[in-house]
Amino acid sequence: MRYLPIHVDTQNARILVVGGGAAAEAKLRTLLRTEAEIMLVSKEVSGEISRWIGQGRIHHMARDFHGNDLEGVALVYAATEDDAVNHDIAALARAASIPVNAADQKDACSFITPALVDRAPVTISIGTEGTSPGLARAIKSDLETRLPSTVGALAIKTQTLRAKIKSIMPDLADRQRFWARIFDGKDLDSHLKLDETGLETRVEHALDHPDADQGGSVVLVGAGPGNPDLLTFAARKALHSADVIVYDRLVSQEVLDLGRREAEYIYVGKQPGGHSTRQDRINDILIEKAQAGLYVIRLKSGDPLIFGRADEELDALEAAQVPTSIIPGITSAASAAAEIGASLTTRGKNKAISLLTGHDAEGFAEQDWKSLAAEDARAAVYMGVGASRFIQGRLLLHGANHSRPVCVVENASRSNQIIVQTTLGALPDDLQARGIKGPAILLIGYSLRGADASALPKVKNA
Repeated sequence: MRYLPIHVDTQNARILVVGGGAAAEAKLRTLLRTEAEIMLVSKEVSGEISRWIGQGRIHHMARDFHGNDLEGVALVYAATEDDAVNHDIAALARAASIPVNAADQKDACSFITPALVDRAPVTISIGTEGTSPGLARAIKSDLETRLPSTVGALAIKTQTLRAKIKSIMPDLADRQRFWARIFDGKDLDSHLKLDETGLETRVEHALDHPDADQGGSVVLVGAGPGNPDLLTFAARKALHSADVIVYDRLVSQEVLDLGRREAEYIYVGKQPGGHSTRQDRINDILIEKAQAGLYVIRLKSGDPLIFGRADEELDALEAAQVPTSIIPGITSAASAAAEIGASLTTRGKNKAISLLTGHDAEGFAEQDWKSLAAEDARAAVYMGVGASRFIQGRLLLHGANHSRPVCVVENASRSNQIIVQTTLGALPDDLQARGIKGPAILLIGYSLRGADASALPKVKNA
């Protein structure tokens, strides 16, 4: 993120706009919604700007720009129809340490103006860092249809109620949990349908029933394969509400970014061959936080019920009488299959698929190798990269064909995804050659769609 989105206080501020044509008019349409004093310098102005001047909304100086026009201003908009003039004004403003925007000259700007959805005091800023104003306008248009005009009044009512809640609950953490009960436990549509009376009724009910839903709880949430677009709606809602997020090594930063900034984030990753958080310690963390009255998210890569040791955590939480629920996620095998364009089950080829782990508590995991070596057998192997030579040996020993296709997908669905098409006979060597270290899914018996397996390239960067 190159441009930090911030909201500037315009109350009692003076903003200078230089220019009187179309560029200046576009800037002024937004600036006139603020509480700032607008200063305009330009010999000539458009008809619309002239109307605003006549209404007394703009202080107009009908002359060329002077350097001393910068004195006492908070922001500068260089919006003449001459790029060279705008560039010079921007340079003077930056030299005076005044934030400046130069029309259509991104490199001359110290800030850029986003597209705005205005439901004051609720405002939504949409920026593309100057790369695509058209896209920003399209997003703005969509959001404007979703947000009713009453949202601003609802926000003002909330401000009034916040003062009341602060007097009742001096502790910040208590207030944050209270407002989470009011706003985070329901979908957005239910909030947007509220009027001021409805909001006050909801707040009063929560105050009258302080023990309702106040006990802590734990939700096991599937973070999916890493692409935040593949996160379920229920998982997103849980992250938005969480007081504590306990997460694994394979959970992507993009998914973590969906959590509340105020939440406590606790890393409990298990690093193969490196530092790992013991499972009993993870169980203790979940119980301690929930018993403190907090809403705890146990965030696991993929689906929490597939090789996620969920039973151990559920048993511990049940023994401690901690309310627990589960939000499943898209497992990595399904994501990997989608990336290679393959159905995990195909009529006439395989009636089942085995989901296997390459490792267990004893080391390399033993499986029913005879069944897996059958010609029509299909398998998705988790944590199988380090065990690839072991898996290869066991399958070949039980009669599997050297030429059986194997498709390996590392970081399925993510921007750094790599797909390796190989065979059982070449599997470990090809993984080593490509530097595949995981997380990766080994899809045994599967090939990339779109070409004869024998003609497929050995590697593909997605």
